[in-house]
Amino acid sequence: MNFAAYADIWRLPAVRQAVLLGALGKAPWFGAGVVLTLHVVGALGQTYARAGLLTAVFTIAIALASPLRGRLLDTIGLRRTLLPSLVLLPVAFVAAPFLDYWPLLFVMGGVGLLAVPWFVLTRQLVLAAVPNSQRRAGLALDSVVTEMAFMAGPTLGILLASAWDTGWTLTLLALLSVAAAWGLYILNPRLVSESPATIDPDAAGGGPSDPAAGAVGVPPVRGGVRTWLNGPVIATFVATVAASFTLAGTDLAMVAGARSLEGAASLAILIVFWGAGSLIGGLLFGGLPRGSLGLMPLLLGLAFTTMLAALGTNIWLLAALLGVAGLFCAPTLAATSERLSDLVPEASRGEAFGWSGTMATGGNALAPPIVGFVLDAWGWQFGFVVTGLCGLALAGVGWVALTLGRRGVRRHRARVASA
Repeated sequence: MNFAAYADIWRLPAVRQAVLLGALGKAPWFGAGVVLTLHVVGALGQTYARAGLLTAVFTIAIALASPLRGRLLDTIGLRRTLLPSLVLLPVAFVAAPFLDYWPLLFVMGGVGLLAVPWFVLTRQLVLAAVPNSQRRAGLALDSVVTEMAFMAGPTLGILLASAWDTGWTLTLLALLSVAAAWGLYILNPRLVSESPATIDPDAAGGGPSDPAAGAVGVPPVRGGVRTWLNGPVIATFVATVAASFTLAGTDLAMVAGARSLEGAASLAILIVFWGAGSLIGGLLFGGLPRGSLGLMPLLLGLAFTTMLAALGTNIWLLAALLGVAGLFCAPTLAATSERLSDLVPEASRGEAFGWSGTMATGGNALAPPIVGFVLDAWGWQFGFVVTGLCGLALAGVGWVALTLGRRGVRRHRARVASA
């Protein structure tokens, strides 16, 4: 367990910039999402169904734009990709407090298309800044900071919205996130490393003669999707869907469990234990050597421990079990990014991470109707069980894709060798 790796990468200015500005950008953005729902239900007097529709439009817009935004980062760079967002997002959010529901719905769809791609950006910036041997620690650090932002942002948003107007709280949080993006625009850190590392030949089918793999000292050349989309990459995308489905399903089951055992106020206890477990797990994962504890074992661990939460007979036992499940959250998310960075050439990494974001959004969208139906029909315990089982099923699909992809790589190599 090498925790000194965190100290080593923190000494790199580019890592500090990516992590700190990423946290300052993500936390208020998470908070803005919560306040948006409060604004629709409270200030605009709409139903939760209307609030859910607005959130769905906003989320779908982000999912649709994510691969394109990642591709633009690869092709035209950070500044030209961010500039339209930096100019138009403040206008949209300053106007938001004055809009009725339907105009706000339309504006939020546009905001989703122009949203700053924080997750793609911070992953690319960290990967470009750290040596290949410290890639796992860098991605684990990014996941841990994201978890902290996920806990801090909504809390800040709820506190501000309870003491101030929800519309202007939404504007303030969004402008804080945009301000952090302006920081990245001014600094303009590089998105690719000075000496690109080779991709994993066993995983992706590349090798010394594979031009997609790159070579030390040779500038990366960007290829189309067909140059990097293969069985192992598809398996990683499926694993991303499985992880995001499991986390979103846990969110819902956790709310139902809190309400059944102690009341909605006890939800804070469950969130703290779950988040603390994720922070600890992320730090432990980053201290492990590369090549140990891969993606599939982590995904299986996440699914099994999520099912175990159904054994919580009181709020404190449920919190403890969720803390155990949390140990696998940040590591699984970091492992998907690590695996993708091993499989995809550096010059195409932005687009690949963009598609990964779309897959995560898909998992988040699948969980509510499925787990919600189970919660209504059979109760919160079965919500945890079904969430874990669906995660296991999706992990199985990913394993099949990985196996078929590796067989295809071996057949291709055999044909090349015999030619």
